[in-house]
Amino acid sequence: MMRIYRLENPVQRYAWGSVDGISETLGIPNPGGGPLAEIWMGAHPSAPSTVVVGGERMGLDELVRRSPAETLCAKVVDELGRTLPFLFKVLSAGTPLSIQAHPSKRKAQLGYEREDLGGIPVDASERNYRDPNHKPEMAVALTHFELICGFRPVAEILENMRLVAPGEFERALDRLERDPSRVELSVFFYSLISADEQARAGLLSTASKRIADALDSGEAPEGREGSLRWVLRLMDIFPGDVGAIIPLLLNHVVLEPGEATFIAPGELHAHLTGTCLEIMANSDNVIRGALTRKFVDLPELVSVLSFNPERIPPVRPSLVAPCEEAYPTFVPDFEISRISVGPGRAYRRRSRGPEILLCASGRVEIACPGEPPLSLGRGESAFAEAGACDYELKAGADTRVFRASVPVIP
Repeated sequence: MMRIYRLENPVQRYAWGSVDGISETLGIPNPGGGPLAEIWMGAHPSAPSTVVVGGERMGLDELVRRSPAETLCAKVVDELGRTLPFLFKVLSAGTPLSIQAHPSKRKAQLGYEREDLGGIPVDASERNYRDPNHKPEMAVALTHFELICGFRPVAEILENMRLVAPGEFERALDRLERDPSRVELSVFFYSLISADEQARAGLLSTASKRIADALDSGEAPEGREGSLRWVLRLMDIFPGDVGAIIPLLLNHVVLEPGEATFIAPGELHAHLTGTCLEIMANSDNVIRGALTRKFVDLPELVSVLSFNPERIPPVRPSLVAPCEEAYPTFVPDFEISRISVGPGRAYRRRSRGPEILLCASGRVEIACPGEPPLSLGRGESAFAEAGACDYELKAGADTRVFRASVPVIP
């Protein structure tokens, strides 16, 4: 038995989604139009993929639940639990997402238990912790992709804020300059994000004028014009929201196709524009701070942030096997790699964990000895159990496949 299954994947039509980004990039149709924000590939109980096993349709979560050791392998079950440890997504942002962060494992466990004891339903809008798991994630650009992620070096934050709002928050900026520690950075950030209505209005008005003047006169700090333009755009999209200032505090990360960013638990971030792949621990814990109409919990957000002020360069993959380049992910829950096959170039499976394969271009055949091959076209995906055969990926023309899995299990 092949034990490799074609996936039917749920779509998420969040308001911030692009109408055509996923369709143009992966050929996945968008019947009826409207925002198509995410395609989920995985076994998350709120929106699992569907497989057909022996003529029976079932959720991928149910397939895993029926035989976790065979589906995931004993090592994954022992170390990560009896559920698929990662969630794989296609994401396309038509407008910016909320300013947000994800908790560490310990913080998630404590928060989940606290909210349970408080009687907050898991699906309640005011719930921060919907499961007890952390949510590290990696975004791999499929198109030009921009995000803000992680606090900038403190010297840049001071220069940016004094450019747009001299006199505003000056006492907090002076304290941060004297003591550029994580504690003082957290104090400054909270004073900004929790400012009262009058202070917010004054800051946004002054910042708008000073940024426009700096851009028109060519006096913007070198390399930060993009960040300043994003502040103006966010002010237009989210009028009155002080979160529009946040690109001045966070790194503005610009990715070209194939480049990636790893987002650790506790890193403040927001996706701005473009289409990417995301792989993450199997969690739905999101704590929001701004640029959203959803529930915002500023004290809880600040409590999970790491406040590490450092640059975040793009991540590039490196060759790990013939035809395969992997991205460094630094966590036990997942890994992601890019496989290139074509005439004279086939890829053979190299590990025994659960895998999701997504055909990003061309058409690929998943071949097992003695079985009819499973063919995937652009935008189609498949799940391979841990106990599946040592398949080969073959293609008649240059084809690219992304492989989501767990760190190598021989």
